[in-house]
Amino acid sequence: MDNSVLTLTTTRKGEIAPPNLGESYLKFEVGQGTIVGLPMKQVQEVVVLQPRYLTPVPNMEPEILGLMHRRSRVLWVIDLAMLLEVGRLDYSPQQYDIVILRTGSISVAAAIKRVDGIAWTLPEALQPVPSHVSKGLIPYSRGCLLQSQEIVFMLDGEAILQAPLLQHS
Repeated sequence: MDNSVLTLTTTRKGEIAPPNLGESYLKFEVGQGTIVGLPMKQVQEVVVLQPRYLTPVPNMEPEILGLMHRRSRVLWVIDLAMLLEVGRLDYSPQQYDIVILRTGSISVAAAIKRVDGIAWTLPEALQPVPSHVSKGLIPYSRGCLLQSQEIVFMLDGEAILQAPLLQHS
């Protein structure tokens, strides 16, 4: 008989933490049914932005929607679907769902279609990105997962923040 002891890990709020299911990531749709995941350690926050708080900037690339103010900082807002070449957002929404990506001291706000929630994956579960996907998606992907009959492309937030588009902004 095994007499080993099981212990439960608790979070700061005293809730029971899930067993080690791997890395947590934010799962969301960017456009035209494309589902992506971003490591939670690269997500600063998710906010809803009213269009009146988005300031357009003339003569910018179409992927750049404008500027927003958040927590005493001004951030570029990009259309993540356009950057990944998988479509574009509706530009007359009642609100924008925004994921603020952050690595180190660099942040950018990415407008997305909708948030699907938080999920977990083990790094070894990632598979190579299929060759038939948009060429714009490949440089920003760490791999993909097959979950519940859908493909989830795992993004690399650092690669997005280093996108040539953002280096000239």
